[in-house]
Amino acid sequence: RCILPPRLSRGLRLGNKDSMTGYRAFGNSPARSNMQRTLVTVAGVAGAALLLLALSSASTAKAPELAAMPMTMRTVVHGPALAPRTARIDRSVPCNVGKNHVRRTTLTVEKGDMPQDITVIGPDPLQRKSYYPKLADVKAAKETWFVLDAEDQILGRLASLAATLVMGKWHPLFQPSMNMGGNVVIINADKIKVTGRKYTDKLYKRHVTGRPGSMKTEAFRDLQARIPERILEVAIKGMLPKTRLGREQFKQIH
Repeated sequence: RCILPPRLSRGLRLGNKDSMTGYRAFGNSPARSNMQRTLVTVAGVAGAALLLLALSSASTAKAPELAAMPMTMRTVVHGPALAPRTARIDRSVPCNVGKNHVRRTTLTVEKGDMPQDITVIGPDPLQRKSYYPKLADVKAAKETWFVLDAEDQILGRLASLAATLVMGKWHPLFQPSMNMGGNVVIINADKIKVTGRKYTDKLYKRHVTGRPGSMKTEAFRDLQARIPERILEVAIKGMLPKTRLGREQFKQIH
């Protein structure tokens, strides 16, 4: 009886042949399976390339050449006739895609003569340009005087009206950076009224030195009895710009 190595005896028992011993073991090795997949892929790519080459040659061949080819190779590709790349595009055809491609232009109204029965005060309104006030316009606006009677009027309502007149918001040439306001004269300031309990509860504080304990507090009724003009001055000054222009406008209150 012949005694064989364990690996060889295992191959004989399974009946498979191995690459080293002449017998193959049960199953295929990973290296062999990867090589088989690679060969199949290469063969498929080569076959596809040959088929495409045959189709292209058949589509560009002439009648005698097609007759000499086998029946399986006589394939003609039919399609729209493509223009050569050297052909130029005709750009003289108008574009009718809509009004979005139409360039919009804005025409300014030309300056014309105003009718004789209309009197123009200030710059010509037909010139369609933003007019900036000149120094002469500022001087002319300051020549306007307003007189306000504060008798039985509410403090806040009267102060807002005076601030509007002083800032010049009533003027057609109003500009926030120019003093287009007039002069405002307020009479009967001691007869101004307030609503609610402000007559006894509203306080006016002044802190001149800025040191702790030096702030003075005064009620509305006390200040009205002592300096009635001060109440309107404080209310109007709080509604004006806190700039040099606002300080100049505050001087126009009398």
